Amino acid sequence: MLTWPGAGTDEAQLLRLLLDHVSDCLVAVDGTGHIVLINRSYCHLLGGEEDDFVGRHITDVVGPQTRLHLVAQGDTPMSPFPLEVRGQKLLARQAPVLKDGKPIGAVGVALFSSPSALRRAYQRFETSVAVPAAAATWRTRFGIDDLVGNDPALDACRTRLRQAAETEFPVLITGETGTGKELIAHALHALSPRAPGPFVSVNCASIPAELIDSELFGYEAGAFTGASSRGKLGKIEVASGGTLFLDEIGDMPVHLQGSLLRVLQTGEIVRVGATVPKRIDFRLVCATHQSLDDQLTAGTFRRDLFYRLAVLRIRMPPLRERIDLALVGTALLNRLSAESGLPKRSLSAEQLQRLERHRWPGNVRELESVLTRYLVTGELAIDEMSASANISTEAATLKVSTDIQRARLAEEALLATGGNIGEAARRLGISRAQFYRIRSKIVS
Repeated sequence: MLTWPGAGTDEAQLLRLLLDHVSDCLVAVDGTGHIVLINRSYCHLLGGEEDDFVGRHITDVVGPQTRLHLVAQGDTPMSPFPLEVRGQKLLARQAPVLKDGKPIGAVGVALFSSPSALRRAYQRFETSVAVPAAAATWRTRFGIDDLVGNDPALDACRTRLRQAAETEFPVLITGETGTGKELIAHALHALSPRAPGPFVSVNCASIPAELIDSELFGYEAGAFTGASSRGKLGKIEVASGGTLFLDEIGDMPVHLQGSLLRVLQTGEIVRVGATVPKRIDFRLVCATHQSLDDQLTAGTFRRDLFYRLAVLRIRMPPLRERIDLALVGTALLNRLSAESGLPKRSLSAEQLQRLERHRWPGNVRELESVLTRYLVTGELAIDEMSASANISTEAATLKVSTDIQRARLAEEALLATGGNIGEAARRLGISRAQFYRIRSKIVS
């Protein structure tokens, strides 16, 4: 039996701190069955914050199968009591809270009955305690409702998305630049049981090859010259308990692909400069506009990693293949008006036809640019946008050739200087930042 503590403010704060550092799910109700206290672990399982549940009846939060409100009214507690919450099977222990020998509430402590579920819960709890400040800023911005349109191909994407959200398998999102791959990744996380956890996004094409290792895996204090004296959390570690989104995975250096594969196989990371591995629980979602099949043939992407990443695939269709451009354009125009505060404008039937005739090489990103200009000026300048977006095949080929030549020159300069980036950049007459951009340039 428990006795309801008559704790003061300091004691209550200490109790609150202690309960939040308990990995078991704990909840307390008053004599009417309304929640007066719930710890962080239970909030994570329920998919919310403490303020979402305190004051609500226990049956509204946990479900009608709970007996905690009955125990608070004097019923005999059953321990252990089988309980299922949000698809997780638990074993609950319940006890009345007494004052002068009479029940004034009840406390329930729930344990996971599945060893694997218990292990995942402990790992997520450890991460939420260790890196709360870093992870708190990594949140989703989009949900499945932001995926506007009624095209059959888009409906297929929604179906795949919902199916994938119910699993823990890696997901590979493919599609041309500007089709909304990142939106799909955000929506996938928001629909999954990991929604309360962080959604950490990394663009593999925007980080210099020399820095990706420490960016993903982190490093120990003093691991290398210039390293922070306090060390640094890697993005994989920050994503523990949530989702890691690797955009433009096709640009990840081959040597790092092997490191990522080991993480997926072992569930462990080793920070740069560390000797002891650390268990990490995260869900991996990747995206690319490139053909990984072509990269497999060229040997620039590891086949064993590809098989790991492409367990589940979602392809985003380009705008030119969709039959719902009028709907998408109207919805996007309304959203842009609301976000910018600019007066609403409508699209005439003739203007909608112009949208449908255009090929949209830049996809939704290009459409957004056209409609933003339309909101400001009142002119639907599709042809002007097309002139700058639809470059000729000859010009595109020249651009690819130039990028390849520059990258080769950069690599040759780096070899000639023994890997000294500053000296290599000086020889080429460019800055270090330009040197990094050339080496990581996307050839699309």
